[in-house]
Amino acid sequence: CDIRSLGYEEKRKLLATIEKAVAFVTTMIFQDGSSQLNSEQVLTSSVKGVVVLVKNQTDYPCLPGYSSTDCTWDAANEDDKLIYLKTEWSSLWEQEQQAHKKFTWQVLFQMLRCKVPIICFNAKDFLRTLLQVYGNEISWKQVADSVVLDPRIAAWLINPSDTVPSFECLIQKYFEKPFSVETVNTDTGPLRNTSYQNLGVNLEKLYNVMMDLAHDLQVQGLWKLFCTLELPLIKILAVMETHKIHVNKQELKKTSEILGLRLKELEQEAHQVAGERFLLTSSHQLREVLFEKLKLHTLCEKVHRTEIQQLVSTSEVVLNKLQDLHPLPKIILEYRQVHKMKSTYVDGLRMCMRKGFISSTWNQTGTATGRLSAKHPNIQGISKHPIRITKKQYIKGKEEEIVTISPRTLFVSKKGYTFLAADFSHIELRILADLSSEPELLKLFQEPETTDIFSSLASQWKGIPSEQVKHADREQAKRIVYSVVYGAGKERLADCLGTTPLQASQFIESFMQKYKKINEFTKKTIEQCRNKGYVVSIMGRKRPLANINAQDYKLRTQAERQAVNFVVQGSAADLCKMAMVEIFTSVVVSPNLTARLIAQLHDELLFEVEDSQIQEFS
Repeated sequence: CDIRSLGYEEKRKLLATIEKAVAFVTTMIFQDGSSQLNSEQVLTSSVKGVVVLVKNQTDYPCLPGYSSTDCTWDAANEDDKLIYLKTEWSSLWEQEQQAHKKFTWQVLFQMLRCKVPIICFNAKDFLRTLLQVYGNEISWKQVADSVVLDPRIAAWLINPSDTVPSFECLIQKYFEKPFSVETVNTDTGPLRNTSYQNLGVNLEKLYNVMMDLAHDLQVQGLWKLFCTLELPLIKILAVMETHKIHVNKQELKKTSEILGLRLKELEQEAHQVAGERFLLTSSHQLREVLFEKLKLHTLCEKVHRTEIQQLVSTSEVVLNKLQDLHPLPKIILEYRQVHKMKSTYVDGLRMCMRKGFISSTWNQTGTATGRLSAKHPNIQGISKHPIRITKKQYIKGKEEEIVTISPRTLFVSKKGYTFLAADFSHIELRILADLSSEPELLKLFQEPETTDIFSSLASQWKGIPSEQVKHADREQAKRIVYSVVYGAGKERLADCLGTTPLQASQFIESFMQKYKKINEFTKKTIEQCRNKGYVVSIMGRKRPLANINAQDYKLRTQAERQAVNFVVQGSAADLCKMAMVEIFTSVVVSPNLTARLIAQLHDELLFEVEDSQIQEFS
């Protein structure tokens, strides 16, 4: 039924039905007639209403695998109700429209507080929309108390390599024959037309698939992880997406101008030292200048080549090698750093700004390791490390000015609030130490005087006093540890260290000889993966790796590196998510605290906290 056609008594009965419901299966309808079940649904299209299948029985009217294309929703379950709630109103002057809006809100609010599952494909978007539309009537803490199930998250948890991009993709795995998701016309009276019957059938299918996935999660030992980490995160991310992070527009504009000026100066310098004009952002033109004209590759040891065409590379590693031979490579390195800062962090922010603020979109199913990702803007990619820009002076006798630019300082907290960051110190290295039980590594974390973990590690590994550790030694130790953690091979490590693959291989071997337990841990992890076909994080997250027993050497060694990487990085993702859930829950149950989690930057959580609550929240 369309609730706009209900009388007083019918509305009362509907609320009573909702009170007794065992589940709600829901999808949003957009202005263009599509729903969340349409893969081609345009994200910019505004929400017009919500369709809800109110489940009053727990049996399976349409079993998973049921393929009859003649099934209509009306025949599925007489006790269930399909209702349409209009959420967009052209004008609220009319008393009747105000009454409809109020009743729509009553129904939605009752669904949220019923403590029965709200099943929705892309549930985060549904909750975020409720907060945006009804922000005056509901607090984010009330949304945090609801029970939501998202089959997309469940399917991804079972197979993290599959991001389950659409409802169609999900259903095709459970229903043999193809089906259609039609657009609907929400202005044609009661919900008895064919489009709505099809929508009812698809919501029924969504319910059945969720029940099936719940069973699979329990069988595979993933149910606890699903309930304790991933489901609470749906609500956390929905709340995060409604929070506005304010940006200093004047500072942003000024920074963009400084960086733009520096790019022009670097371009002129590059043309001058090269003796010709060329496009600095073109690898082809840069290669011609560096290697065909200046022939710099002939002046040093073997230079890295591109994998497919075997051309001399213009990568950062190669330019670092060449920078002492000619001024151009150093200019190009600075140009790239400044260009990335300007295009990605500064101008990129400006493009994502709305009325002086940004709000990232968070993706829970974007990685196989369980880490979150963000876009519009990718706030995780905004560097915390400042860069120093030489601001040239054109007045005679005036010295050049060094300007420090830190992208994070472009964000400003609201008046009366402060940004508070909390991060895990070397979380992946600590996990590696714990899982491997490597005594030397554990000792580093237990010594209170250890201030620089990688210098201490280099001292331990090379058997030299801490004060004799050089920057190169520290970098080698750091890169080797992370080559184990991130699954980089000897070629990748050689690139990072600026050495040959043979030298990199010797470094890894010497490191593994010193830290034998790490070597044992990697071998044991790979062996377990070979036997089971998957690896597991500390909280039970799984990643199947089909190529772990492949005949092809390249595919097999890649799967071996992915196995070790997943156990360490997947475990780090688990701990970061656990911290998000624990802190978020503490704020929700607190009668006083109002702190908002505004970003997750991998191993760091960023909050906006009222000045008067900083001590209590900390």
